[in-house]
Amino acid sequence: MEKGEKPLLLFEEQKKRITNLIDDFLNGLKQIMNEEEEFIASKLDVIQKLRMDLRLLRTFVLFGNSTNLDDFYYRMNIHINKFNILTETLFCKDDLILEKYHMECVAPLLLKEIRNYLSLKNDYVATAIEMKKFEYLIRNLHDLPKYCYDLLQPLMSEYKILRQVCTHLRDFYQLECNKTTKTEFLYTRYQVTVDRVTQFCFDLWTGKYRNYRYEYAFSKCSSKITSLLIDIIPLELEVLHISTSNLIKESRSKELEGFVKQILKASPRILQKHLIHLQGRMVADSYSATQSINVMMEFLLIFLTDIPKRFIHRGKLNSMLAHVGLLTRKISILMEESSTMNEAEFSAPYLLHEIERMKGDIKQIILKAPESSQLCFPMDDGFLFMNLLLRHLNDLLTSNSYSVSLIKKEIEMVKQSLEFLTASFRQTLDESTSGVVKDCWMCALDVAYEAEHVINSILVRDKALSHLLFSLPDVIDKIKFIVAQVTGLQLEAKNGDDPLDAKSSYEPIELTSSSFVEVTVGHEEDEARIIGQLLDEHESKLDVISIVGMPGVGKTTLANKVYNNTLVASHFKIRAKCTVSQNFNKSKVLREILQQVTASETNRSEDDLAEKLRVALLDKRYLIVLDDVWDIATGEMLIACFPKVERGNRVILTSRSGEVGLKVKCRSDPVDLQVLTDEKSWELFEKRVFRDEGSCPAELLDIGHQIVEKCKGLPLALVLIAGVIVRGREGKEKEKEKDFWVKIQNNLDSFTSSNINSQIMNVMQSSYDHLPYQLKPLLLYFARLQKSERTPVSMLMQLWMAEGLVDHDIPSKCSLEEVTESYLDALISSSLIMVDHIRSVSNWTSVMMRACYVHDVVHDFCSVKAGKEKFFKLINSGDPFHASDFLHHRLTIHTDDKKCVLFNSNKCSAGSKHLISLEVSSSLDNSGYIFHTRHMRLVRVLQLDDIVLQHHLVEEIGSLFHLRFLKIWTRDVKAIPLSWLNLQNLETLLISEEFSTIVLLPRLFKLSKLKHVSIDQSSFFDKEEVEVEVEEEEEVEVEVEEEDEDKEEEDTDNIQSRILEGENSKLTTLSKVDISYSQGTNDALEKFQNLEHLDCTIIVPECPPKHGDWFPKFDVLNKLQSLTAVYKWSHYGYPIIEYHFPTSLKDLRLHSFPITPALLSVIAALPQLEILAIFYSDFMEDKWDASKDIYQSLKTLSLSYIKLSEWEVDRSETFPKLEELILERCYKLTEIPSAFEDIETLKIIHLTNIKRELGDSAIEIKKQIVEITGVDRLQVHLSGLYE
Repeated sequence: MEKGEKPLLLFEEQKKRITNLIDDFLNGLKQIMNEEEEFIASKLDVIQKLRMDLRLLRTFVLFGNSTNLDDFYYRMNIHINKFNILTETLFCKDDLILEKYHMECVAPLLLKEIRNYLSLKNDYVATAIEMKKFEYLIRNLHDLPKYCYDLLQPLMSEYKILRQVCTHLRDFYQLECNKTTKTEFLYTRYQVTVDRVTQFCFDLWTGKYRNYRYEYAFSKCSSKITSLLIDIIPLELEVLHISTSNLIKESRSKELEGFVKQILKASPRILQKHLIHLQGRMVADSYSATQSINVMMEFLLIFLTDIPKRFIHRGKLNSMLAHVGLLTRKISILMEESSTMNEAEFSAPYLLHEIERMKGDIKQIILKAPESSQLCFPMDDGFLFMNLLLRHLNDLLTSNSYSVSLIKKEIEMVKQSLEFLTASFRQTLDESTSGVVKDCWMCALDVAYEAEHVINSILVRDKALSHLLFSLPDVIDKIKFIVAQVTGLQLEAKNGDDPLDAKSSYEPIELTSSSFVEVTVGHEEDEARIIGQLLDEHESKLDVISIVGMPGVGKTTLANKVYNNTLVASHFKIRAKCTVSQNFNKSKVLREILQQVTASETNRSEDDLAEKLRVALLDKRYLIVLDDVWDIATGEMLIACFPKVERGNRVILTSRSGEVGLKVKCRSDPVDLQVLTDEKSWELFEKRVFRDEGSCPAELLDIGHQIVEKCKGLPLALVLIAGVIVRGREGKEKEKEKDFWVKIQNNLDSFTSSNINSQIMNVMQSSYDHLPYQLKPLLLYFARLQKSERTPVSMLMQLWMAEGLVDHDIPSKCSLEEVTESYLDALISSSLIMVDHIRSVSNWTSVMMRACYVHDVVHDFCSVKAGKEKFFKLINSGDPFHASDFLHHRLTIHTDDKKCVLFNSNKCSAGSKHLISLEVSSSLDNSGYIFHTRHMRLVRVLQLDDIVLQHHLVEEIGSLFHLRFLKIWTRDVKAIPLSWLNLQNLETLLISEEFSTIVLLPRLFKLSKLKHVSIDQSSFFDKEEVEVEVEEEEEVEVEVEEEDEDKEEEDTDNIQSRILEGENSKLTTLSKVDISYSQGTNDALEKFQNLEHLDCTIIVPECPPKHGDWFPKFDVLNKLQSLTAVYKWSHYGYPIIEYHFPTSLKDLRLHSFPITPALLSVIAALPQLEILAIFYSDFMEDKWDASKDIYQSLKTLSLSYIKLSEWEVDRSETFPKLEELILERCYKLTEIPSAFEDIETLKIIHLTNIKRELGDSAIEIKKQIVEITGVDRLQVHLSGLYE
């Protein structure tokens, strides 16, 4: 026996003994399970796990060692100890069972033999694959999902494909061993595949992934399965190609025929998965000239998803599947060899011809074509539907989606035809239109609705093949027939300009900016009475002042006027207001009040919220406004949450019910708000209609008074009618304006108390009818917002654009944002949308921002109308959920279930083809939600609030190719997922992240349309790389010239420069990003040339460079208008020598900065700066001498939580254009410099939680201005004064 053979022989004998012992152990456990019911009753799970453990152990003892498995001996030793514990747990105190089945020595002997085996550490590797290894491996793949259920259960779809492919490879290998085929060239690929899958099984069995937090472990496991599939499915394709070709040309063995049938039966799922992986890779690797490949992949996916098995003979179907496998193999090879191909070769134009040939072949072999269906238009407003459909089709044509490319010509043809039909009927339809024309219009609507259904079905792959081959050509023929009919009718436009005619709703919208000015008239006596009750020093007990009256009478307007009164604001330490509404949510209301009281967010339970609110209000004089309370129980429940201490506390409550006001009364009687007098009604109407023009022209006085008289003093009716007139007056000649007013008066019914609600709705309908068609869906969008909810203008505009509700059809060079803003201004001028100012989202920011909302009556109208037009559907927690709900294009779902699965059923999946926008919210912060998005392929807006998505569900979002607006919560996501590179239409990305900092680059650059990004924790690069780079730069500065250090620095530079390759980002807004010192960071900033708004945290380096110039180079951002920067440092000592702000800045907000004279001089030099806000910062020596600087463009100055005791301003020229001064919690400051009284532009001073002396100085400035100028032009708002 040669040297080395003896140890190898001993090693093989050892393995054989272990295998025999494992077989004995498994047989013994099987006997126990069959015969000992009482014993296994409580231990079945342990026995099952032990049997799986033994089978896995057998595989790795026989075929594993350190040459093919990582850390083999170390991890095996650890797992053997766990195995020992499991065995002892099972048979603890059950020696009789062991003796009965002769197993008392098996477990100890097995452990001994395994430890001896591991001690030998023999790394012999077999040169051939043993069939038994394949068998054991397949068995292990069946066992592991039970062994690692929590990790693999969400991945079972991909995991089953992996298992299936391995089974096919095993079966084919067995045919190879039996000499059925000759493919020795595949052996190496087989060996690599088996080793990789064995390693994966070994990692799962030994708990490698359990060393990480679950979310990260899941991510690693998911990536590994994807990687395995990408590598081994091409081997399956090779096997399929060989098998089918041999079957046709050479061999007719029964074994091979059976194998081919088996592999073809399973091929649709496997090919489907591989094509999806290839699609993702096309995007990730930025392949060019790939249109034909993309279209072919989409066609193959449609075929594989919707194979009409019932209507195709099995033999012909198998031939077609084999051909699809061949095409998939060709695409895979093309991508593998793309680096060596020229562009013409890689574009593979012949694939487009192949698609047409296959479509013809499929039509020929289908035994029964699907029956043609006639869909009926289910809505009321045909023109609204048509215009939204045309926008949808236009968006599809510009989306560059794979699925759209397949039917792009057909979509273009449908769009052009529907544009012609809409334009033709728009100019002709009215009450006098003939029945033939109306019938033709209804047929056009039916076929348009059917066209939407068919196109969307193809795009979401719902019965897509039959729709592609049969339904789409059929619907196009129907459209052509109707176009021919309409052409033959020779429709002519009707004359007339009735303001409520449908035709008037299609006038173009002028691009003008409309500044909203709140016009309030009347109820002065009621206002004075309520203010007196609020300020009554003799009444120290809690008092509730109720304002009651009919809808639209002005209850909320009056409550807001009182709330904002200067005397009232300075009288109360704390003020808060919220809308209660009919759908009362106590937690939401309490949370909203508490947020205003404490200036902080909270997610506490309802009882905790009530208690925390009581504590926060206990020692302070407070004023709380509860708007729109519908019933007595709600009012009493909320008032009970406020402490009853005798400090002169007040609650203002508004309600439509007089009974509510009486029941919650403490001392003051309810204020029963009456309609306006004739004089006040005219004053309100005149101000609303004519605004800056002044008074009403003489020729319109009579008809104007008649219109006002019909409104019977109801402010809302006056405002809505004024809005109709304002829109109607635009562009009209004076001689036609009176006719216009007369028609308004004739269409308006006189209001009576008996039918007030229906008459207001009629006025609302008139306002809606008169809107240009572009504005109608924008108004209806408010139905998905909660009543009285204030939505920031910037967010509202982003949502409108993402939903596809804005046409970019203005014949000018205006941007889509400018068009959207003009639409918003038009709705504001129509008095349908109101404007308010709310605090920005950040807790530490006091600067207010513009927000929009609608009156409750307008909201009610929008809700009803949106439901009829299938525009929007609200589903509350507990409501029944039906598939028909998916007929609506927009869904909002509120759920309070602790655990639920959303959109996982086939019924919901099929219906989701209509879904464009989805919002799901929960009052519970619970990661137990399983939210599947893969079927909602046409969704443009996805908002998941307070629902933490697991990693595999985050990955699923990558299949939503048309997504434009995404708002989600994630946990432990470390980078933008690779699958998201499919989201080439994404414009807005909002992520609330827990635990991890998301690395943005380089994938952020590859999302070509992305404009707005806000991620709670994000950075450009991996932080460890940045730290390495800083250390290396320091080493260079001290001239450490060692060769290895130079190489290390060069490697870091290469990494970051490689990340920054490619085109510049189109991002305009980037929020909450960490910016650390590095050359790479400065280079990254240069890639954001379009950035207009940046919110960042500047991370101070632990070892800043000695030159001190480490401040980020923000000055490379030439278009930057607003910058919010948090200066994150642990202590003082790292001075900033140079600051780099761009001269384009208009809005600068600094948090936790050391405020030095140098910094203030740099800020003062910014020529366009209009807003300066400083928070949580210390002025050097607690002093600000502003006398030497001139802030030439500054309009708003806000100081919050700052350390400042002396403020010197010697002249008004320091702030020559200042309009607003905001001081909040400036505890050391006692006086506003007197020079502020000389600033002619100053309009408002807001003071919150400050010393009374500071408030007195503001009042004094106001008095001096009145004495000097004689004009009371300065408003002073005081809140929370203390001694």
